[in-house]
Amino acid sequence: MTLHSSSNSSSNVPAQSSQDVPTTAPSKTANNTTSEIGASASLVKFIDLARWEHNNDNHYHWEGKVSLKDLPRIYALGDEHHDNDQPLDVMLDIQKKGDVVFWQLHTTGVLWQTCQRCLDPVAVSLDVDSELALLEDENHVALLDEGTEIILIDELTDDNKLWLLPMIEDELLVDLPLAPKHDDCEMAVTEVGELPEAVAEKENPFAVLASLKS
Repeated sequence: MTLHSSSNSSSNVPAQSSQDVPTTAPSKTANNTTSEIGASASLVKFIDLARWEHNNDNHYHWEGKVSLKDLPRIYALGDEHHDNDQPLDVMLDIQKKGDVVFWQLHTTGVLWQTCQRCLDPVAVSLDVDSELALLEDENHVALLDEGTEIILIDELTDDNKLWLLPMIEDELLVDLPLAPKHDDCEMAVTEVGELPEAVAEKENPFAVLASLKS
């Protein structure tokens, strides 16, 4: 995914309320706009954008660690012979200004996958910087700077709930290589022996033509 900066970044938004940021003890945000998650207890499960529409505290900020096991689609891509127990460092900031919800995500981590050349484990970066503008109406594009990456909210959810872990996982998946490889390694040899005769000795097409004429 190509990421674009927007002038509507967190530096240009009102300061967040203390109610918006979960403390070390799990707690729900103001007006019950969110629901908690189990393994990553500090990170809320979702944000109810319908309630944000009538709430002045339209800001959610969270920093912490997320286990890769909480991201099942990512975890499933890991090398089965290597532990992927190192958590992902996450900084997430979501704010609503007017008719636009701004999403900022920064992650740091590593996923060990299987090299498609040598079949040994290879460390793949999970360092992602994502800035998005989430819109209810595509006509609101006029409110944004040119080049800002946008997503329509109805493409993400049909109940106005912004599910955070799946969306974080989507951003990571887009950034992963299709075929992870070491920078310098040799192709693994999975079979040894002679090639089948039909493959090793291909007939010369001109020789075949000559035999037909004889």
